Parts: sequence; structure tokens; C-alpha cells
Amino acid sequence: MVGLSLLQIPGIPGGPEVLIVLVIIVLLFGANKIPELAGALGQARGEFDKGRNEVEDELEEMQTSNVDADSGAAGDSTDAASQDNDVDYDPPEVNERNTEVESNQ
Repeated sequence: MVGLSLLQIPGIPGGPEVLIVLVIIVLLFGANKIPELAGALGQARGEFDKGRNEVEDELEEMQTSNVDADSGAAGDSTDAASQDNDVDYDPPEVNERNTEVESNQ
């Protein structure tokens, strides 16, 4: 019963709607272009996954380096640890610039 209720979620297209969308795609692009479009879509998905994995790896590396730095600083004096981890969390004030164009009259 639970599986059947998941298939009837409002807003998710069912069988007839998907069929209509596929017919419109075939009419717009032609049957010969659909494999090319599917290939381009697959390449785009692969590039997206590759980029996501790179970002996740970088975040994980940053977290492990922060944990290592915190555990290494615990053995040192508090002054040395505070000097290594000084971070200015207050952004500098931004001076507004005059963006009006002056004429040479």
C-alpha cells in the first residue's frame, strides 16, 4: 500500500503525461537527434558528478586538516595555538563609491 501511495503524489507526472512529453520531444528535435541529446545529457551528468565529488573531497580534506590542527595545537601552549588560528571573522567595511558619470561640460 505504501508503494502505491508514493506513485500517486500530486505534481509528479504519470504515464500519459510522460508519453505526451516524449511525443513533443520527438516532434521538436526529430528521432535522429534524440540519441545525441541523450549523450550530451549523460556527459553533463558525468561532469556534474565529477565536480560534486571534487568539492566533497576538498571539504573532507579541510575538515580533517582542521581536526589535525586542533589536536596538534592542544599539546602546544595556548599562545601558539591562538597565533596559528587567528581568523578575522569581521569583514572589512566597504566604502561606497560614487557610480554617477560626470560629464565634461
